[in-house]
Amino acid sequence: MHHDVLRTRWKQFRNELSFRWQLTSDELDRVQGKRDHLVVLLEQRYGYARRRAEREVDLFVNEVADRLRRAA
Repeated sequence: MHHDVLRTRWKQFRNELSFRWQLTSDELDRVQGKRDHLVVLLEQRYGYARRRAEREVDLFVNEVADRLRRAA
């Protein structure tokens, strides 16, 4: 997986995360590009089970990483 991509390209991901899950600036500040923090936030905010939250985050990261790779 591309777990590092979330952290290393955090500024690029912030807006997309906000749009995809309607996250506030404060919530995104708490995530700080850390996958586990995002997983916990999705669990709390949307009531996702841990496994679903992890899958959602991985899917999102892979989609964005693929787009970034194609653009490079």
